[in-house]
Amino acid sequence: MQESFFSDKIKLPLVISGDENERKKSTLINWIEANKADLEKKLTNHGAILFRGFDIQTPLDFEDVAKSFDSELKDDYLGTSPRDKKTDFVFSASELPAHYPIMQHCEMSFLPSAPRRLFFYCNIEPEFGGETPICDFRKVYNDLDPKIKAEFEKKGVKHIRNYSSPNDKSKSAFQLKNWSDLFQTTDKKSIEQKSKLHDMQIEWKANDGLRVTNKNAATKTHPITGETVWFNHTQVFHLAAAAFEYHKIHQRQKRWETFKTSILLEIMTFYKKLTKNPNEQSMHVTFGDDSEIPDAYVEHIIDVIWKNMSIYSWKKGDVICIDNFSTSHGRLPYFGPREVMVCWTS
Repeated sequence: MQESFFSDKIKLPLVISGDENERKKSTLINWIEANKADLEKKLTNHGAILFRGFDIQTPLDFEDVAKSFDSELKDDYLGTSPRDKKTDFVFSASELPAHYPIMQHCEMSFLPSAPRRLFFYCNIEPEFGGETPICDFRKVYNDLDPKIKAEFEKKGVKHIRNYSSPNDKSKSAFQLKNWSDLFQTTDKKSIEQKSKLHDMQIEWKANDGLRVTNKNAATKTHPITGETVWFNHTQVFHLAAAAFEYHKIHQRQKRWETFKTSILLEIMTFYKKLTKNPNEQSMHVTFGDDSEIPDAYVEHIIDVIWKNMSIYSWKKGDVICIDNFSTSHGRLPYFGPREVMVCWTS
């Protein structure tokens, strides 16, 4: 097996590929199992390992490869993206529309039970765009403005999500999935018990809505290296985040569509700030003491993330393993067919 990087500047991910005699799924699985200890060290060091050029054709093939690296796959999901189940442990990465930006984040960073590892698989490579950029959030933490970083470390963060009733048939562009889709049940007592287990504070609202909040530290200590990691969803949940993110996307893609969306998001952000209380937005984030996080802080965080981000194009059969305790992921807009799948560990 050969090791390489896409860039000498940002050595993320580590790319592992095989020659013509090493491309069978069974060969890759046997090699992973024989070299697991070394691979785990490299995953911790680099943050992500991409397996490219192997004969991985189906969701079940993907699940087999992921299990060979880590057998502790899980099927519970308390995040925000809509997903379709493909196998026992494999889901679509996101069913959000192709033009939506998915900002960099460590999966479910707002939960004490955030997964240790993520695996992504490309079943259909995009015609244009649709990359899943990754970023070392250890470097992001180190590169943040010391004053901004100190304020986050002192106050922590409060993540806010508002979910509609399962009986709500409206389809607002500003609305998350309903709470029965999030928890996979309509049993409110079961939801209350599960929320308590995951340190989520819930509030049943008028019209059978549900508000979910989490108060967290803004950073995490990596359990193996002891390094400090930027570990929260400020750059995803904040009202101003999507508009700032799309400015970066337009600078990269330079399409008429991204220009229009960038302007539209600025208008939508302004409109939402004027018309709805921040706590009633579908998603929002404040400091842990309930004070608002300035837009300028969010813009700075996104600037630092983009400076450290690794963007590579998907190829059919790619499988990437990500250390979720150090490395973030996201999605760039695309057009044409695209199918990327995900699974995760405890």
